[in-house]
Amino acid sequence: MYVVFAEELDAAADAKSHIVQSLEQAFAQIVCRCGFSYHFEQEQEGWRLVFTDVERPERSPEPVHTDYKRPRDAKHDLIAQAVDGRLRGHVAISYEQFVKSRLKTA
Repeated sequence: MYVVFAEELDAAADAKSHIVQSLEQAFAQIVCRCGFSYHFEQEQEGWRLVFTDVERPERSPEPVHTDYKRPRDAKHDLIAQAVDGRLRGHVAISYEQFVKSRLKTA
């Protein structure tokens, strides 16, 4: 399970409304909230994940790159990078990480 935030972790007192079952669901939720479309492109030395702001393409974020060659490994790495806050501050972390961070601040 993953917890998805649009703001800092401390701003969410209750994670229940932010929980999704998989990294892919977290990614899909973030991309949708940001209003982006996306596609994966194979490169000579790996893969990249390209985002397009649907309403304002000129404001599209930079692509995310990986050196992984196998499509499955590359997709997982690219999605994991995309949910780290680089897309308009949206973050997804594992539920376990969330619980640990809450215990540290309590």
